[in-house]
Amino acid sequence: MIEKAVQYAEEKHRTQNRRSGEPYITHPIKVARIIRENKESHKINELISAAMLHDTLEDTTASEKELKELFGELVLDLVKELTTDEQEKEKLGKKEYLAEKMKNMSSWALVIKLADRLDNVSDLNSTTPEFKKRYTEETEYILKEIETKRKLSPTHKKLIKQIKEKIK
Repeated sequence: MIEKAVQYAEEKHRTQNRRSGEPYITHPIKVARIIRENKESHKINELISAAMLHDTLEDTTASEKELKELFGELVLDLVKELTTDEQEKEKLGKKEYLAEKMKNMSSWALVIKLADRLDNVSDLNSTTPEFKKRYTEETEYILKEIETKRKLSPTHKKLIKQIKEKIK
């Protein structure tokens, strides 16, 4: 399943690049690696696959039907949970939207979202000082919200600690 998710994500993100200029696929690969290094689960293959696919509904031509057929209901549900609702984001503001979303998502989706955030903060030195400042402030706000307003697992706490170390 993981290999199929890697191939699918590579195909779907083939023409996209990160802000740093590197191919976009490096991001989901790093997020999946963070999951593998930090999470133990009887559903680890599904979690890693969802990490590989977490931006496909949002940023590519992937469809829910296709993801369900290829990867099953759990992976589809996680990817849907991780997909930004642009209208809600516009209505609430980005950091407020993300904090609210992360306070209410499933534990597994939050692990993937925190791994996503950890990889993103790891790349901040390759961005502009303005973007770095804005993203760091957004991250600090989100972490404060989820730390004070939701139950966190040991894995969540470990990933939050790693994020905080990166944005010091």
